[in-house]
Amino acid sequence: MQPAAPSPSNRSLRDATPLARSDVAQQSRPTSGTPEPPTSPASSHKRVAGSRSQSPPKRPKPLPVEDTSKFEARPRQRGKLWTPEGGEQQPARQGRADKLNVASPQRLRLPSSSSHTRPLPGPGRPAQGGAAQRPHPLPVEDQTDVLIKQPETRPISSEQLVVEVKGIYAGLVMVESKCIEVDNAQNAQNDSATKLNNEQWQALIALHRTLLHEHHDFFLASQHPSASTPLRKLASKYAMPARMWRHGIHSFLELLRHRLPDSLEHMLTFIYLAYSMMALLYETVPAFEDTWIECLGDLGRYRMAIEDENLHDREIWTLVSRQWYSKASDKAPTTGRLYHHLAILARPNALQQLFFYVKSLCVAVPFESARESIMTLLDPVMALSPNQPSRLPPNELAFVRCNGIMFSRKYLEKFDSSVEEFISSLDNHIARKTGMFIEPR
Repeated sequence: MQPAAPSPSNRSLRDATPLARSDVAQQSRPTSGTPEPPTSPASSHKRVAGSRSQSPPKRPKPLPVEDTSKFEARPRQRGKLWTPEGGEQQPARQGRADKLNVASPQRLRLPSSSSHTRPLPGPGRPAQGGAAQRPHPLPVEDQTDVLIKQPETRPISSEQLVVEVKGIYAGLVMVESKCIEVDNAQNAQNDSATKLNNEQWQALIALHRTLLHEHHDFFLASQHPSASTPLRKLASKYAMPARMWRHGIHSFLELLRHRLPDSLEHMLTFIYLAYSMMALLYETVPAFEDTWIECLGDLGRYRMAIEDENLHDREIWTLVSRQWYSKASDKAPTTGRLYHHLAILARPNALQQLFFYVKSLCVAVPFESARESIMTLLDPVMALSPNQPSRLPPNELAFVRCNGIMFSRKYLEKFDSSVEEFISSLDNHIARKTGMFIEPR
């Protein structure tokens, strides 16, 4: 029986064995100073074919080992650096501040001009090796200590300031007359007859914004530090703050309010615009600070009144408006109009409303319109029958009814019973409220 011929796979393994041994021998052979040229694929195939009949190549003799006595062993020392001069240098310890500070001198070192550094290639000078290299970026100069001079301002004379104010006032009057004409024309039309589109509303907002900017320029020019006394009094003489509020803000807000809900988005936009302008005047023109504070309170009250969906935003704007009105009443405690505004913001607290309405009528400059407003609070309370439910506690209800009867001279037959009800329920009311009874709300 003849032995089976080796399969191609066995033949390839047997043929590859001498080649693998030859590769191992070449890898173990120490390399000399001149590298051997790489072998071509044809020569490697010839060598593989010849290795089938020849014996494996012999291992070459190792080269003589060079004398290593010139390398002196140095003891290892931790914490010290070795220098080419043979000296030892103690490294500087890096503190915690250097580790955290990225701008520490130990981290950022500029390139020094020592003898072993190569010169940087210039724009027209090729680098070593013939290949052009990109120029090395120069270090950025630190300019943190460089002082910037204050911009030069040209002084303006009184004559130039007068001319400037006259020019601003002429443009202001033109824009103001246009706003009055447009607002009157829109108010005269029926609400359902014509509806304005977005482009028309935006044009009206732009017109009133221009008027507000003209007023702002007029106030800045007339209240300039170099302005004379007669020039400063022009704003009060021509009632410029009142004209700004009446023709630039209030009339347009009333037009937007009568066109609700179609004009809701445009009304919100204009309220924010007017509020930012009034806040700017409050900061830059302190001569009319009381007027700006009241205007800011009115704008906050408009914003609160049109908010029906988000109760949180409504409460925020109520607090903002109340803060401005309280600040204005502190500056002008004899003005009854401000207490009337606070009474409107006090809803639904009937006791606070009654307090502010009465105070708006008792100060030195009373607000006569508060007589009609206070009746909107007193009439429903006095008309209640004993069996009808009310959202007010019994003691507060009896107190408001007593004051309503004395103020209006109506329902006099209920006065005695209301007084007895108030006195009899006062002790229980105090016991239930405890310390909150004497604390302001």
